[in-house]
Amino acid sequence: MGIQKTELRVNRIIGQLNGIKKMLNSKRDCSAVLMQIGAIKAAVNNLGLEIAKSAVCEFPEGQRQKIETMLKEVSRI
Repeated sequence: MGIQKTELRVNRIIGQLNGIKKMLNSKRDCSAVLMQIGAIKAAVNNLGLEIAKSAVCEFPEGQRQKIETMLKEVSRI
C-alpha cells in the first residue's frame, strides 16, 4: 500500500472519530455510537494489516518465520 493510500485511510479514520465526537455532543443514541466505534475498530485493524503486508515485501526471502510471526501479532490487534 502506498503512502498516499495509507494517509487516505488514516484521514478517513480521523473523520470517523470526529463524527463520534459530534454524535456524543449531540447526545445521539448509544447504539449508533457503538456501531461507529465498531466500524473504526475494523478500519484500524485493516489499516494495520495493510501496513504489515506492505512491510512483508521488505523482508528477504529466507525470513519466512519472521514474517509469519509479525502477521500473527498484527492480527491480534
